[in-house]
Amino acid sequence: MAAEVSPIGSFAAVKTILSSVDWATVSDRVRAEQSNREVYAPTISLFRWWARRPHALIGSLLDAAGTSASTDYMVADPFSGGGTVAIESARRGFSTYAQDLHPWATMGLAVALDRVEADALEQAADSLLDLLEPVRTELYRTPCEKHGQHSELAHSFWVRSVQCPGCSASVYLFPYSLITVASRRRSEKWGYFGCKRCGAVTRSGLTSDSSNRKCGRCRLRLSDQSVPLTPGRIATCSGCSTSFPAFADDLGPRWTLCLEQRLCGKELHFIANPKPHRDATGDPPAQGGMLMAEIPDGQETSVLRRAGFHRWIDLYPTRQVGVILEAARVVKEMRVNARVRRRLLLAICGTAEMAGYASRWDRYYPKAFEIASNHRFSVVGLSCETNLLGARGRGTLRRRLASSVKAARWVEETFPTQGAPRHLAAAGRRRALSGATVAVGSSERLLLTGSTADLVLTDPPYHDDVQYGELAALFFVWAQATGLFPADQALDLRREAVPNAVRKTDGSDYERLLTDIFGEAARVLKSDGRMILTFHNSDLRAWDSLAVALRKSGFKVTGLATALAENYADHSKRRQGAFTHDLVIECRTEGDATLPQTVTHPSNNEERELLAAGAALSNFCGGRSRDFRRQYMELCPPMERRLIRDGLPH
Repeated sequence: MAAEVSPIGSFAAVKTILSSVDWATVSDRVRAEQSNREVYAPTISLFRWWARRPHALIGSLLDAAGTSASTDYMVADPFSGGGTVAIESARRGFSTYAQDLHPWATMGLAVALDRVEADALEQAADSLLDLLEPVRTELYRTPCEKHGQHSELAHSFWVRSVQCPGCSASVYLFPYSLITVASRRRSEKWGYFGCKRCGAVTRSGLTSDSSNRKCGRCRLRLSDQSVPLTPGRIATCSGCSTSFPAFADDLGPRWTLCLEQRLCGKELHFIANPKPHRDATGDPPAQGGMLMAEIPDGQETSVLRRAGFHRWIDLYPTRQVGVILEAARVVKEMRVNARVRRRLLLAICGTAEMAGYASRWDRYYPKAFEIASNHRFSVVGLSCETNLLGARGRGTLRRRLASSVKAARWVEETFPTQGAPRHLAAAGRRRALSGATVAVGSSERLLLTGSTADLVLTDPPYHDDVQYGELAALFFVWAQATGLFPADQALDLRREAVPNAVRKTDGSDYERLLTDIFGEAARVLKSDGRMILTFHNSDLRAWDSLAVALRKSGFKVTGLATALAENYADHSKRRQGAFTHDLVIECRTEGDATLPQTVTHPSNNEERELLAAGAALSNFCGGRSRDFRRQYMELCPPMERRLIRDGLPH
């Protein structure tokens, strides 16, 4: 049943799409999906992207919009990113047009929609793993001192060391003395602790008195497991007590293998202070030339550069680089069709996010995190190298291939029969399109001819919250190194609608790009077409830019709703000031600028603030207010605001 409509003012003249959505059911479905997204939408595992909207939310909007639609119904998304809109639109048999600036995003989406034969893909994946078995044996299968020959490395832990500027002693940059608990058992009583003076690892009881816990090698008292050893990225020498920037070492990163996790039969266990495998480090493979490129300076990539990673290859132990490049070489020689080969290469490139010198480890729930977890690059002194060919562990090639097969089977079983999507450059000629089309390039220019789209459904970048292009640069360079992308393919991030201090793009650039892209959306929409946006931001400047862009491109707000959109249990969202809901904004270019329908009732401060921002958007775009900011301040006084803050200097 659709939600009861409650107006901000009078009803809009035309019934909105939002009023046909059962919002209570949507919230329940989003909660279920966010707890295990891969089950509800297997294509999400094909390629890494950030800030994807829930499939349950997007699917419900499409169902409400296309209730009486046929396959002639055209849905367009000019900020396709992770591809949720395109996947859910194609799943319903609608004509689908998706465009994004980033080649990694459009390649991933084109693969998700390619309708490869799942059985053929599964057979090729098994063959690839079989062909890589000698590499796996050579690099990761070594005898275990506890279990003998049948043992394989699962994870290797590397600690970084720096030279104290006061006494020249080595300081090992363990972020905490506790590296990891020994297992995921709730009753686990043991953990492994690192010594910042000598780099040795000691097994000790988790509940032991920390004042009596000492390094098994040098007898230094080990800090309590809750006390950071490099607070504010400052290290302190245990010998002379000199404090200094932990990562400002002109000599660059130096790594010591301090701990291994092994899989022996079905048992996972740790070994402290192991001898490094002969192929773990050393000279990089000769074919890794593309990876020698300098990491570009940027707002997000500067985190890597400040930590001493100057080239992309610096993020990896030699062993990992060799595995990825060898896997790509094997795929190129396999007798498979182009779609299967592209799928295999996409999975191989995806393993690069488990960069062995920059991936982190959850010490209380033992598992590895990818390099850009929580939508940020973050570097600490302890890193985790995943065995990319292993049978266990997050991010392995085996798991990625299995996910790709599962996604292909899901498309076969749940999508209507259609041809493969077109994958085009946005610089081509405009044309009438049907079926599924994925275009790469700035959405300041769409390939669709005018007045052909029934619905533009999109999720524009949330100001500077996520630096998509810089995060995706890691995959971009690996896609070139493996042959998934042409070696000469270029990407101009100056066209990205994301403020970036290093590129010297600010809110005015963001506003201008949004205006141009919304203008293109208005051009391709039919006269009775709608545009629906999902948006949230804690910076009022982002809302101000959105309001101006909508008004300049001729859109008027006709409907508003709030919807759960983020995983409320995500630890990165538990911090104060993080949104878990989106404002859903329905717009039209035709008709009177009447007041919008608001179809959900606020139940908390977050929803009240979002709906106040929506009302201010409506009044500004409808000409009832000349100042969006002032209008929002009137609708949501300071005492009622918790999340949206005025980011302008006073």
